[in-house]
Amino acid sequence: MKRILIVEDELMIAGNLERILSKGGYQVSAIAIDYEQAERQLKTHVFDLALLDVSLSGKKSGVDVAKLINEEYGIPFMYITSYTDPKTIAELKSTQPAGYISKPVQAATLTTNIDLLFARLDHHNDEVTVQVGNGIHQYHLDAIYYAQADHVYTEVFHDQGSDVLRISLQAFQDQFPDNELIRINRSVAVCRRAVVKVDKTTVYLQDTCFRISRTLVDEVLEHFR
Repeated sequence: MKRILIVEDELMIAGNLERILSKGGYQVSAIAIDYEQAERQLKTHVFDLALLDVSLSGKKSGVDVAKLINEEYGIPFMYITSYTDPKTIAELKSTQPAGYISKPVQAATLTTNIDLLFARLDHHNDEVTVQVGNGIHQYHLDAIYYAQADHVYTEVFHDQGSDVLRISLQAFQDQFPDNELIRINRSVAVCRRAVVKVDKTTVYLQDTCFRISRTLVDEVLEHFR
């Protein structure tokens, strides 16, 4: 369940947002009414999204919270506010928010925007950018089958064919998220999503299979438990 921080100094509005989000399948992990409370919550909890009112109690605003998030936490945030003047909107845009919801908040508008945001983020997280020298190669994790070492080269097999890259298999694997590209022997790493069966000696893909190195059996099997 996605965890959300609400930063809103009007508790009735914050409570209403919490009810909407809970009905939409989200967890409101904390509510803060000012910058200082938001800072404490960010230090002590992990959030997937922050909803920020622009005008807060105290000297600092929701824009200051946004700047803190950008500098130290890197999570997406959306503004929820009644401000619509061009100067304020320009200031909000400069912090690169993931969205902007106008008050009064409509339940369907809020949950739809958050649903779309997480759908975009989840899709982006399925893409891997591999740097080879000065070149960039981008792969979708669902499209890769396996990678095979050939001296100083690695051949990447995917649903469109294969690419031969001048990069070691280890350096190629290091650019993938944990548990996505799994080394099964000295020369082969398989994409976890392409594996259809695993036993104590062999990893099976749709159209091929590979022997597991005896020294890696326990580690490989652990990936698929």
